[in-house]
Amino acid sequence: MKKSAFWTFIFSCWPGAGQMYLGYTKRGVSLMTGFLLLIGMSNFLNLWIFATFTPVVWFYAFFDAWSIRNMDPAKLEQFTDDFLFFPQFDQRSSAEQFAKRHRRAFGVLLILLGFYVLYNNLILPPLAALINTMGMNLSWLWRLANGLPTLVVAALIILLGLRLVRGDRRGDDEIVEFKGEEEE
Repeated sequence: MKKSAFWTFIFSCWPGAGQMYLGYTKRGVSLMTGFLLLIGMSNFLNLWIFATFTPVVWFYAFFDAWSIRNMDPAKLEQFTDDFLFFPQFDQRSSAEQFAKRHRRAFGVLLILLGFYVLYNNLILPPLAALINTMGMNLSWLWRLANGLPTLVVAALIILLGLRLVRGDRRGDDEIVEFKGEEEE
């Protein structure tokens, strides 16, 4: 049974909500998360290049919802509801393996987020008050302090790019073939 065209249109105006209305929750959550992450990253990092991709996600989500709504019933039965970015998260065990495999990366992200919160709430406000009470034109210092998180993220992006270009120095050519478990 086809869903209402009016409500499909209304929900399609927010990326992912149209897919959720049509019963494709995982697909909708993926699109909504991607859209909000692009907006959040562009705001948080002051890198508006990420914001330029939000219309692409919006249009994709809008027309994807309409193409799902207008699909033949035979095609619709074969159409599966998967996460768009990490389809293996459907199984709990693979999500747990992913979390275990990337434990250090999650740890580093949490540490960086903690430092950012401390910097933003404990260091930046007193620094702003100090600059204001000095009465001098120290706007350059304020801009530097305010742009520090963006500077750190930019440096991390450059370092990651350099690592990807240079490759892993631990011996990419040494591949060890797994021959199964040995029996005792």
